[in-house]
Amino acid sequence: MNSIKKMLVLGLTLGLALPLVADDVSKRRAEATVRFLADDLLEGRGTPSRGLDIAALYLANELRAAGWQPGNGDSYFQTYAVRTFSPQETRYRISINGVELDPQKFVFLPFGMDPSRTPIKYDLVFAGYGVFAPERGVDDYADVDLRNKASVALLGAPWQLDPLAVHAFDKAVGKMVHVAVRNGALLVYVSEEFEAPAGSPPSAEVALFREYSKVPMAFLPEFKGKLTIAGSSGLAITPTEFDRTLAKITGGTYAEWKQRLPSQKQRARPLAASIELRIETELTESKAQNVVAVLRGSDPAPQDEWVVLTAHYDHVGSREVPAGQDGIYNGADDNASGTAAVLEVARLLASSAAPRRSVMVVFTSGEEMGLLGSAYYSLHPLVSNDRIVANINADMVGRSTGTVHAIATGCDEIFTRAVELGKQSQIDVLPDSHPTWRLVYFVDSYHFARFSIPFVQFMTEFHSDYHQPTDEAKLIQFEDLGRIIEAIYGLADYYAQGGKKPTFQRPAWFLTPD
Repeated sequence: MNSIKKMLVLGLTLGLALPLVADDVSKRRAEATVRFLADDLLEGRGTPSRGLDIAALYLANELRAAGWQPGNGDSYFQTYAVRTFSPQETRYRISINGVELDPQKFVFLPFGMDPSRTPIKYDLVFAGYGVFAPERGVDDYADVDLRNKASVALLGAPWQLDPLAVHAFDKAVGKMVHVAVRNGALLVYVSEEFEAPAGSPPSAEVALFREYSKVPMAFLPEFKGKLTIAGSSGLAITPTEFDRTLAKITGGTYAEWKQRLPSQKQRARPLAASIELRIETELTESKAQNVVAVLRGSDPAPQDEWVVLTAHYDHVGSREVPAGQDGIYNGADDNASGTAAVLEVARLLASSAAPRRSVMVVFTSGEEMGLLGSAYYSLHPLVSNDRIVANINADMVGRSTGTVHAIATGCDEIFTRAVELGKQSQIDVLPDSHPTWRLVYFVDSYHFARFSIPFVQFMTEFHSDYHQPTDEAKLIQFEDLGRIIEAIYGLADYYAQGGKKPTFQRPAWFLTPD
């Protein structure tokens, strides 16, 4: 009998709590989960893929073994159809007012678009900078209807830009959000950075656009062309193409508008112009699945109230590389770490005192392809949204240095509780370090928050291995991951045991589409 077994027997005999032994077991289980999910044999867990299916089967059986019941009738799976196409095997033909754009002078991100529904034609709106920042008193879209339209916006804002904050609300990605949440379909983004001389290093934004333009595109056919993420499709064009197609219609060349906009407030206005998109490609239809399980509440009063735990278990797959190079995106931090954390919290909840409220676990797929799994779940919820007390999400929690961020937009009560529990677990819980990025729009919790469900997302921080083959298990800080798991468990247990229901105060900037 080894020493741990001796301690367990002694503890049971004397009726002692054994937190250190339990913590050690918990950490080892979490580490085993990360190492399994991030192994090369799962080939990066792309959506859809064989590796993703293996991960789903593993998670379902771990939940079954822990005592969780199937969450979708008698099944642990919620299966959906997904269609994909490869940009490398796709031809885009795009014209503005009948003038076809030069393929060398645009970069296209057809997020959520169904090529079988093209050609697609949208009327155009000119929005100047195309910024919405109520905290700064800026709304370039005031009193304009963007429904099923495309917005033309220029690089810049009424203030100096941070060149590295590529996801901020005043950058292209943020401007794509401004379009989508108003039910718009496309951002036409005009920037001189896409006209940089050959051989010069691209800006962070140009590099991001080009990277995303090469990844497989995926969409849910059930959404019939509507977006699954709060970000529109994006078309980046050069000033030359703007001047050729839109200068006369907007009333100025790109250079002239760049001079005017800092001193001239430019509200969005309809243009006597339209854009037509043709996507010529081959579509592949496959299946992917969310993993869902439930732990029923024991108290007749609150058992019909739910706490929902989420984490995405997919990553971005693999790519062909020369012999000797690593082409597998293991996704150890993103998001084997969050998946392992939620799975371990689920085990701890099942082995603790029976919860008063019911608890559901949803491991989503397709997050990296545009929140596909959580979007599908939002169309087919397994519990009523008005019965959900809180959503607790873990996404990238493996690179801690003694801290973890709790993004709890509009949910101060959850954040305060998380900070208290973090102290007990010897982990510092910090607020969102990138508030201008509006991260809630890009994570699975979005599909809860848009229904005004209180939420919190735990994450450590972005790093140079983000979406790189170097995001491997050997870099995970397992000791700190154990402390983060303890804090998340404390929060989940608090609400599962009947803790005060938190409230959601929607910020002025948090708009959501119909």
